[in-house]
Amino acid sequence: MKKTILIAALGLSLFSSAFAASPVSSTDRAAAAFKKDFHRTYDVQWSQTESFVIARFSQESETMYAYYDFQGNLIGVVQHILTTSLPESLRDDIKTKYAGYWVSELFQATNENGTYYYVQLKNADETIVLSTEGTPGWHRYFVPAAKNCTNL
Repeated sequence: MKKTILIAALGLSLFSSAFAASPVSSTDRAAAAFKKDFHRTYDVQWSQTESFVIARFSQESETMYAYYDFQGNLIGVVQHILTTSLPESLRDDIKTKYAGYWVSELFQATNENGTYYYVQLKNADETIVLSTEGTPGWHRYFVPAAKNCTNL
């Protein structure tokens, strides 16, 4: 009798643990959402910060970054672009107002609120970062303390 109860208890515990829901990580939630949000992607690499889960991937020969919150909601997509991809008015502003600078980084961020641009400009003396976030034109976004800024 004891043997039967032991076998039944063991079988029940194995059966229930096989169907118990394992905790889903934030990367798993983001990966599931990513599969729904993006098609024809390749070379997907995942990383996580204190605030986001980030998918670095290639799509149509472009490297892109999709940012997700920990619940798997898409926050936005970022990709580096060429100055020729900027709207003409933004490109002209850089040429006229920042003629003594060169573009060291330029990227476009897209989210549910629209598309924004960020540009890092350098000259011999300083590095500045401009953004269109929240405005129709460029405004200063960040002025690095160090003379050499490699990351936005």
